[in-house]
Amino acid sequence: MKSDMAAYCVTELTPEEASGTSGGMFWAIAFVVIGFVGFVAATIAGKAADDALGY
Repeated sequence: MKSDMAAYCVTELTPEEASGTSGGMFWAIAFVVIGFVGFVAATIAGKAADDALGY
């Protein structure tokens, strides 16, 4: 079943446009998650170093 996209005043994306849009969001979210995991790892490592040095 094909919907009438013109009735909603939108245009249909080609497969290339759809994958480009979703791929862009994937990398944006991936960088945020990787950055947060890195921040948590650095915080834990810093705390462990402080404990080891007796600060």
